[in-house]
Amino acid sequence: MDCRSQERLVIINADDFGWSLGVSAGIVEAHIKGVLTSTTLAANMPAAADCLAMLKDAPGLGVGVHLNAAQGPTLSKAGRRLAGADGLMNRTAVGVIKACMFRPWLLAAVEAEFDAQIRWVIDHGIRPTHLDSHRHAHAFGPLAKIVERLARRYGIACIRRPIEKLPPGDWPATTAKARRVAWMVGLAWRLGRHDATLFPATGTLGIAHTGQIDSTYLIQAAASVEPGLTEIMTHPGHPEDLDPSQTRLLGGRRQELAALCDAGVREAFTRQGIKLVHYGSI
Repeated sequence: MDCRSQERLVIINADDFGWSLGVSAGIVEAHIKGVLTSTTLAANMPAAADCLAMLKDAPGLGVGVHLNAAQGPTLSKAGRRLAGADGLMNRTAVGVIKACMFRPWLLAAVEAEFDAQIRWVIDHGIRPTHLDSHRHAHAFGPLAKIVERLARRYGIACIRRPIEKLPPGDWPATTAKARRVAWMVGLAWRLGRHDATLFPATGTLGIAHTGQIDSTYLIQAAASVEPGLTEIMTHPGHPEDLDPSQTRLLGGRRQELAALCDAGVREAFTRQGIKLVHYGSI
């Protein structure tokens, strides 16, 4: 399948597989009952190993790696330099970028940690379809170079293009904070130089609407996406086992799960002649 064709190809990805049992169960449900085609596994999170068995019920689900230098425990010895006294990483997206800018020696720790997370996924029998990063850390040029280098090392053909340009249309409202995040991510991306062959999608929808995606948003996306390959980033799940101090995405996960399983959403993509794919199928 050629993502440069005039066909409209859409990947609907769920971040955070392995974050918790509830989140992971919701992701599998969104694939089996809905339009979700892809997910990325947060290998460093404590629930990751326990969630792998769920993938047996979703053989058609593309699985990539959700590279994480922002939250949770580390998998590598070198990666411990990214953690606090409690042994956990705890940085915002801007915090990760600032840490690497002002303490460039941390880039080696990030690379070791990302490498360990990819190897963990491969060692557990999963051939990653693609790479993305928690809180879009790989939009920052030096981190993008690390992710590109690791993709080549492990023969992973695709990386998320963390830049969003909403097509014209009547999109649901979003928050000022979310718009700032999307703008900052896009700016960081534009300031870097990237190997275009590793970023097949024209861009990623859902950055500015993180935690706010509903059926209206997805139906609008189906009507608006342009020819080529587009990724839609989502965060579905059952949030009951999440710690509210660790994530703001709680009720939004239920909303996104319901939207992904909405029959009207599926019909909208079908009516528009859009092919729903994952990175491994292109």
